[in-house]
Amino acid sequence: MNNPQIAFFQSIKAVLPEYQNLALSIAEELGISTNEAYKKIRGDSNLTFQQIIKLSDCFDVPFLYSPKQSLSVTFSYLSVNEDLDMIGYLQNLLDNIKAIKNSTHKHITITTDDIPLFHFFKYPELTRFKLFFWANSTSNLEIPFSASFLSNEIIKISQELHASYLEIPSTEIWSKDTISGTLEQIRYAFEAGHLSDTELAVKIVEQVRYCLTDMNMYAISSKKTIDPNHTFNWYNCDVLGSIAYLVDFKDRMTCYNRFNTFNYLRTEDQAYCSQTKKWMQGLIMKSVSFSGQGEKHRNKYLYHAFAECDKLLNEITNG
Repeated sequence: MNNPQIAFFQSIKAVLPEYQNLALSIAEELGISTNEAYKKIRGDSNLTFQQIIKLSDCFDVPFLYSPKQSLSVTFSYLSVNEDLDMIGYLQNLLDNIKAIKNSTHKHITITTDDIPLFHFFKYPELTRFKLFFWANSTSNLEIPFSASFLSNEIIKISQELHASYLEIPSTEIWSKDTISGTLEQIRYAFEAGHLSDTELAVKIVEQVRYCLTDMNMYAISSKKTIDPNHTFNWYNCDVLGSIAYLVDFKDRMTCYNRFNTFNYLRTEDQAYCSQTKKWMQGLIMKSVSFSGQGEKHRNKYLYHAFAECDKLLNEITNG
């Protein structure tokens, strides 16, 4: 899409509830006729600079423009601030995921060397541990981990994130070390005394196993729910290079790149997204498929992953 004004209105449309008409919303906000709003949406009538600012502020959507030959890309970001506003961070993430889920055409492709956060959000203790570990790595919390770390509200939002992600068609490309990262975090926390409750530590490792069991079920049926539209493809690639989430809406794309442990840079720069999509497609060509008929490779991967879980459980329970 070469017209940044048309792309701007597509981004606004994506954040509107399904029942809300785009042209009527634009007309009301700018104080213009519905007919004029349609002209602007089609690109037949140009927005003024003041109108761009007004619409961006109203719908919280940036207007993206890059001069020809420019190599710059504009990013916004999702992050936990210095006050560890975890609720605000997760709610922002949930709003983004719900907007994706409610779109008519959508697909998420993920490259990751850690279990995608949406999977462990299903399990309260594992969710609390992962968010604790991430928060500690960001702010050096001097408190031990416990099952009561983080509020029930955070757990509720996390489980909503999990449920919403299940309804979005997706492709995940995991590295050979994707499981190891989480297990090493648990091992470190236990050995360093941050996770001193043996029973709780065992439960967290068991929930990692449950995540793997879930992945196996999704891969066998190539879908994440009983709805055939919630398709799922799982791949393994030895070398990934970066952690990225690409959302393809068919007529536009959005890319999220992870930084500083669990914060995300977000852009709708279509040239950048297209380059990311091409890179991901190249990774898939070099990857081993775990979905559908990829049973042999999937079972081998899971066998080693479960063995790593068992090894850690033995270390925790037997010292």
